[in-house]
Amino acid sequence: MKIVGNVEICNRLLPSLNISGRGRSQWSSLAIGKQAGTEAELYILHQSAQNKLGTKYKVKKNIEQVFTRFVNEGKATIRFKNPPHDICIKCDSLQLKCFLRTLKLGLEEKISPKALMLSNITTTSKLPSIPKTKLEVLSKAAYPILEGFPRTLQILRINHAEQKKFDNKILRLQNLKLLDLSHNELTHLPEELGSLPSLECLHLSHNKLSETPIHDTKWNWISSYNLTRSLQVLDLSNNELCLLPKQISKLKKLSILKIERNKLTELPPGLGNLTHLRTLGAGYNNLRYLPGSVGRLRLDSLDLAQNSFEPITNHLSVNCIGVPSLMECAARTVVKNRLFYSPELVPRSLVLYLDHAHYCVCGSACFETFARKYVPLQLKNIANTVILSQEGNTIVPGNAYFCSYKCANTH
Repeated sequence: MKIVGNVEICNRLLPSLNISGRGRSQWSSLAIGKQAGTEAELYILHQSAQNKLGTKYKVKKNIEQVFTRFVNEGKATIRFKNPPHDICIKCDSLQLKCFLRTLKLGLEEKISPKALMLSNITTTSKLPSIPKTKLEVLSKAAYPILEGFPRTLQILRINHAEQKKFDNKILRLQNLKLLDLSHNELTHLPEELGSLPSLECLHLSHNKLSETPIHDTKWNWISSYNLTRSLQVLDLSNNELCLLPKQISKLKKLSILKIERNKLTELPPGLGNLTHLRTLGAGYNNLRYLPGSVGRLRLDSLDLAQNSFEPITNHLSVNCIGVPSLMECAARTVVKNRLFYSPELVPRSLVLYLDHAHYCVCGSACFETFARKYVPLQLKNIANTVILSQEGNTIVPGNAYFCSYKCANTH
């Protein structure tokens, strides 16, 4: 049994001599097996480009402990008694589990000795190449039409490639963390984009996303289960957007939102639900007011330069407070408990109803029964750094919703 991955050897004695015992992580192979002979010992053989001869570690009565807490993430550590080394492994989780299973069966002598012979592993065996984790495509001519994308990619940048349609081959990249499709001609993204389990950063600036109506189902990728729990950076700047999809308020982990240089007149009312948001760039738009829910945000940076904020008034524009319907009571409970919903789980009509929630300044959702009025928002209480066109004035109007008379009278 042989696996390939990043291996780090740590010597536990060196720290007692005031020497760092940690080695450098190297692309290496680990093999479990025996040398030819009836009385041969079971070994783990570690080979790397710097150590082609390999290092053998006796297994029987020599393993102190195996740490498998993070084995589902492809990480494990094998602690040996002699030499006092810790072998820290990081590789494909499925291969790692098979490797540890083989080790266990070998120690219990429940596997055929012939299956554990190391005769096929030579000192000159060539290690597989280090998997490619980053790819940049900076022109249409450089686009890998025939080759496709390596499945191991974690960072993919496709810029200035004149892409008009999303390439579905990207959906196969299950390790992808950063996807940059800026400076293309994309009009929409597929709902299947949400199937990427590790995507943290998505850059879509300088495209043509405004050509997709904001209520079109082609924006459903935002509210997919994976993205709502993994996406941290979203860049939609320079797309001539007139509205933002309300599903953005579902991105629980979002910390950076860039929507500069669009044609936005308002922002989604649930923006204040993004409790992890630290940077909001909304300069060079046509914003007339901010949603009242942003008063609950605590940002590091807020850019609202070159917008058209209206004069602040305290006029109560809408008063629909009353007894909520059973549907609204149920919808409020779903939002309050942050229950995940999608067209696969509930009827699409209910999804649309839930997506069009208004958010009270207290954080509660309201749908048909609410009050609404403009309130002054002191931006210095929201962000450490504020960029506005009006020097010295950091108060802008907020379009606030209230779920009850109590909330309306206290603001």
